[in-house]
Amino acid sequence: MSLLIESELVTPTRKSDTAPDALPDAVNARAAVIRLEQVTVEYRAPRERIRTFKEYAIRLLQGGVKHEEFQALREVTFDVREGEVFGVIGHNGAGKSTLLKVISRVLKPTRGRVRVQGRVAPLLELGAGFHPELSGRENVFLNGTLLGFKRAEIEAMFDDIVDFADLWDFIDAPLRTYSTGMGMRLGFAVATAARPDVLIVDEVLAVGDENFQDKCAARMAEFRQNGTTVLLVTHDVGLALAICDRAALLDHGQLRAIGPVGEVVEAYHSAITESRATHRSGKATDADSVADKKPSAVARQNAPAADANPLEELVLKRKWFYRFDLPSGRQTDCSLPPGMERIHETRWTMIEKALEPLPELTKGAVSLTALDVGCNQGYFALKLAGHGFRHVVGIDARAVNIQDADLIRRACGIDNLHFRHLDLLRINPKEFGQFDVVLLLGLIFQTENPIGMLRAVKGLARRMVIIEAQFAPEAQGSFEWGGRDFRKEVHGSFAVIDQKIEKETPVGGLSDLSLCPGREALFWTMKRLGFARVEILPPPADAYEQFARGHRALVAGYL
Repeated sequence: MSLLIESELVTPTRKSDTAPDALPDAVNARAAVIRLEQVTVEYRAPRERIRTFKEYAIRLLQGGVKHEEFQALREVTFDVREGEVFGVIGHNGAGKSTLLKVISRVLKPTRGRVRVQGRVAPLLELGAGFHPELSGRENVFLNGTLLGFKRAEIEAMFDDIVDFADLWDFIDAPLRTYSTGMGMRLGFAVATAARPDVLIVDEVLAVGDENFQDKCAARMAEFRQNGTTVLLVTHDVGLALAICDRAALLDHGQLRAIGPVGEVVEAYHSAITESRATHRSGKATDADSVADKKPSAVARQNAPAADANPLEELVLKRKWFYRFDLPSGRQTDCSLPPGMERIHETRWTMIEKALEPLPELTKGAVSLTALDVGCNQGYFALKLAGHGFRHVVGIDARAVNIQDADLIRRACGIDNLHFRHLDLLRINPKEFGQFDVVLLLGLIFQTENPIGMLRAVKGLARRMVIIEAQFAPEAQGSFEWGGRDFRKEVHGSFAVIDQKIEKETPVGGLSDLSLCPGREALFWTMKRLGFARVEILPPPADAYEQFARGHRALVAGYL
């Protein structure tokens, strides 16, 4: 399905003073799914208040009505590319919501053109179209129909919608009995039940309680990782920095800046600070107005310190599972206890040693690629990207981890690294492709199906797989198999582990139990799956204690 919105140009098109900036090659290669060309929205309103239509008609006939024209948007021009998250920021009354209404077809522009391709899900006013006397169930079908879904599609999505909104106890109650938060939860669940091509969001991420807000953020992150284009209007600069690739700054309907989100946020803060200072000195009358200067001039006059990267500042406000080195030389706080955080350094030292035999690394690694499976917050994927690999991909089954990893990637300015929200066991190697090196760290002992996971990573690797394993006690010998005289040899063992506690953490498995392999079981299984050579990587002299004692190891499988 393709949506095309186009109004006639009634004024000559001219080059905008704030034309879109040059995009990175990776973004330029994508098609523009949203394109605005000289978009203007004007309103005409009576200067004085007229209480009734009758009074208005009489005064209009007598020529006594004086109108005032107001431009909510003034010749706005920019593109939003496929798969990017594009933010729109600005003060109250800047024209942000008007812009989204134009793109969503709620409002037709006075002049200019708007083109949008693909299925659009506008989250402008959650629950718009709900009827208070109908039940939640009936409103799901009503609202889904208004959003363009067929009845069969809504029926197929119904259980997921109610699960996501957590409203099974109230789904057959009239909507008028719902709290405001319950109605908004149902509205969000319906609007995002199927992944759209374009998701338009206007200040609706503060839906429900903290737990539901996390679910909303995770769903948006999942959409983003699967290629949905997101257009986000927000007053939360931290949110924009965390999830947006680029942003635009609107001021009284005019586009004042467009580009990387960090630069636009800096320009916004600098302009606001400058306008307030001007107001205090008596040279301006509107403290909220952005100074009428080109963004480059504003940025030059208020240039921040070299290490005052807004993305870094956002990263440094939080604690992380890893100690990341940032471009300014600062480091993130690590949530692990002192001493235990050395486990990450030990792992990377061993990985570096394993990579040394690859001849391409000494020649600039012009062709090497890597995949980090279960990348968590992206620590080792980031290390590989900085180690000379041409391209690195990190995948994780938790959307929140991918969101964190992508924030770190952008804060560090890494272009040869991408993160995706994916479940390894659902990947088809023929469609996903192969990589020279595949990392599988801390996962093989946290899954119900370790053999299936090993088979999957082997299919994704061309040269080598590096696996981190925690070893279970071994079993050896043989046992009866179908009869007293027929026995089967034991080639190692798998221990059944209760994973309920770990399942609730960002670093644990996704199931309630797992099968942890013994050393011999892992080696024998990898060889039977077709690895040409399997070896344990020697730990360094100052290794973390579990590696030093041999209870945990990095195992390299070569193809």
